Amino acid sequence: MTEAPPRALDWPAAMAATLAGALLLAAAFPGLGLWPLAPVGVAFILLGMRGRRPTGAAGLGFIGGLAFYLGHVQWTSEFLGAVPWLALSTLMALWWAAGHALIAACYRRVTTGLGWLPVAVASVWSLRELLSSTVPYGGFAWGRVAQSQSAAPWVDLVSWVGLSGLSFALVWLAAFALELVLRPGLRAAWLPRATALGLTITALIAWPLWPTQSTGTVRILAVQGDTPGASYFIPSEPGEIVLAHEAVTRTVDAGEQLDLILWPEGSVDVSPVYSPVVADLFTALTRDYQAPLLANTVTVIGEWGEPGTEYFNSQFVWTTEGGFGEQYDKAHPVPFGEYVPDRDFFMSLAPDLVGMIGREYTPGARPNVLEIDGVRYGVFICYDIVDDRLVREAVAGGAQVLLAPTNNADFARTDESAQQLATARLRAVETGRALVQASTVGWSAAYGPDGAELAALEWYEPGAFVVEVPLASGTTPAAAFGEVIERVLAGLGLAILLAGRGRTSRASVRAQ
Repeated sequence: MTEAPPRALDWPAAMAATLAGALLLAAAFPGLGLWPLAPVGVAFILLGMRGRRPTGAAGLGFIGGLAFYLGHVQWTSEFLGAVPWLALSTLMALWWAAGHALIAACYRRVTTGLGWLPVAVASVWSLRELLSSTVPYGGFAWGRVAQSQSAAPWVDLVSWVGLSGLSFALVWLAAFALELVLRPGLRAAWLPRATALGLTITALIAWPLWPTQSTGTVRILAVQGDTPGASYFIPSEPGEIVLAHEAVTRTVDAGEQLDLILWPEGSVDVSPVYSPVVADLFTALTRDYQAPLLANTVTVIGEWGEPGTEYFNSQFVWTTEGGFGEQYDKAHPVPFGEYVPDRDFFMSLAPDLVGMIGREYTPGARPNVLEIDGVRYGVFICYDIVDDRLVREAVAGGAQVLLAPTNNADFARTDESAQQLATARLRAVETGRALVQASTVGWSAAYGPDGAELAALEWYEPGAFVVEVPLASGTTPAAAFGEVIERVLAGLGLAILLAGRGRTSRASVRAQ
């Protein structure tokens, strides 16, 4: 049965609903972490889109996206000021504008019953998240609805459908609930409506974790040096950072029978390549603890400071024999943070700001799985953790444990660290693998394959923990089929929208 499109709210009411929804959605993410507000916020945003023309919805989407991201990524202004914060928020708001224009088209075109409309709306939302997470310059995969849900009771669903699937499910839930409340034909059916909604929420909560098998355990020492000077923007003396991490490591009993010592990104400010003193320090450390060290420094191909030299943000192994082992180069350096794409162009627009970003890291091409003493570790340096492709590649490459060395000193005491840690926790559940994160300043923590916290440190305090984690085998549906799931869910909306348009056009012809 074809119904008339829903009636749109007047502009002030739609604006109020959109802004309220954006602020509620932002509050669902860490630091506030009020995760139940995510579907509520989405419902308010959708309320502003219902019945509206795509052009008007695009304007509302832009305003809502700007309000959401200005709150969500305020940490980008910590050292660089308002310009990058406003620029990033504006870029993401443009994605919201395009996505919400399509969502409005769904409300106007998909008028054939309750079943398909929430699916179409959730799919278009997922499409927007997919595109903004990959385009341009590798995208910005921050602020996806699923990333607010690391503490939610339905987090196990991630092991089946990944982050994209969880976002889809929550937006579908919001759209479905909104239609149950607002559809004129359903107003008299309160009990069936409440039952349908209750059963949906119960199913999401009760959805079981996909089990992975354990083939043993490893003992990992994670070290947090409490080194604000690891920030690109805070001066420190040469060697200060590496000595701080060595000192904290030494507070742990050398008889702990470790399999690996994990230091964070940015932990080695003087490379052992250029400093025999640092090389000797690492050799003594690994021999005393009888465990290899996985640390981080800048590596180069070419001569330092010469034209054409390539620089990498690298996590490297220092063996117990004394010397370099395997190495992973960060595959997803942060655009406008760790390198400036099209530097000449952007330098012409904002020379003072771009000139502050002296780093020019090259994206790494090495596999992000390192084999150390027979154990295969999936390694994600800081921002790598939000890249769905890298996560799937690690599991496909045989990773048994996930490691997330990170340097959060560039964002000081902001919500960035908690937001990143929440995504890391979701990755543990998504892949069915334990994850250990070590940060220069915090947060550092370890999670089991079910997302349970195994160990944690307070931020901006020196500390270390030893954690025994399982070695996983097998894979989850999310890791094995995540890309297919992501693209199917993202494409459904366009297919439904086109089918709905065809039905509407045929109905118009018959009416004539």
